[in-house]
Amino acid sequence: MRAFFISLFCAGLVLSPAAARDVEGIAAIVNDEVISLYDLDQRIDLFFATSGIEKSPQTAARLRDRILRALIDEKLQLQEARRVEIEIETEEIDESITRLEQGNRMDEGALDELLTENGIRTETLESQIRAELAWDRFVRRRFGGRITISDAEVDERYDQIRRAADEPHYLVSEILLDVDDPGDTARIREVSGEIVAQLERGVDFGVIAQQFSVSPSAAQGGRIGWVSTRQLDPRLGAALERMETGRISPPIATPVGIYILALIDRRHGGDDPMKSRVDILSLAFEEDTDDEKLAAFREGFRDCTAAEAEARGLGARVARTGFMELGDLQTEIRNRVAGLEAGQMTAPAANIYVVCDRRDVGGFEISRVQIADNLYAGRMSMMARRHLRDLRRDAVVEYRRNAR
Repeated sequence: MRAFFISLFCAGLVLSPAAARDVEGIAAIVNDEVISLYDLDQRIDLFFATSGIEKSPQTAARLRDRILRALIDEKLQLQEARRVEIEIETEEIDESITRLEQGNRMDEGALDELLTENGIRTETLESQIRAELAWDRFVRRRFGGRITISDAEVDERYDQIRRAADEPHYLVSEILLDVDDPGDTARIREVSGEIVAQLERGVDFGVIAQQFSVSPSAAQGGRIGWVSTRQLDPRLGAALERMETGRISPPIATPVGIYILALIDRRHGGDDPMKSRVDILSLAFEEDTDDEKLAAFREGFRDCTAAEAEARGLGARVARTGFMELGDLQTEIRNRVAGLEAGQMTAPAANIYVVCDRRDVGGFEISRVQIADNLYAGRMSMMARRHLRDLRRDAVVEYRRNAR
């Protein structure tokens, strides 16, 4: 059965009258809204049908409490979205289902067939998607405008990565399990141990990351790319240094939660930076070219293709290298572009060099735009998690019989 992403952490259920007749009991009440035992059982079945994990009574029992707590979080998220009048249209849910099928190379309608085969109501999946979309919209509306990533922050992270260029690098995927209550640590450890056991049996890491992880990397199946140990919590770095390629780490406790790592590949440091490949646009302007026009050219730079045409219009001689190793460039050009990344150009002079593209040795390409995006996503995730904790703290939640 083909596994695919359905986020466990972003879903809820609004009972229709027909569904209410199926309720066999109450699992929990969240601010006067009911989660039935039927809701809980449906969600458990949905998890096993889509995760690739083999269902057994023991595994279901161990995950039951985790899934119930996820349903409670989803109720809180939906309630918060409704409070600010966020509504999700049916068309948006249908589009999300289509993307799920396309992303997992499923035929149109195959997802509905999968649910039917496993006795799962379509409404269970639809309510999950509705909550996921509503919470994402709420978080962006509430926190998006408050987050500012400064150039200094990007430069600091960029320099940190550059300084680690000669160190060993690891291609890593991660799962981060949130521990918002110290009293939950033992329970989360039990769940994390079950996840590790399933991953070691061959369950897809990316699918589980998308379903369980609270890290921003969950959207990419947990993949965080090439990193050095100095970019990580020391506990994670120490674990990677001991791991063999292709293996899964045991659960690792950190101040922000419990991590599970997958080491996909590793590269030793000390790669020759002169082997980095760059694509350089060379622009030789006449000495009498108007300084204001040159300044406008630099400030208006968008990409190398447009820059070539504009530079010719200013009378410049234009040449482009295509991809070449740094070591093969003329010494003057190499010295001026070695520290630049893609999209940057050298300081004003008669000859200006633009790095159209760059591919560093070792497989790690560095982009300030990507760094800024990662910082933004991390900050957004942190603020969303903090707000959800506040909602949990202020909520009135009543657990009922046989729910846990």
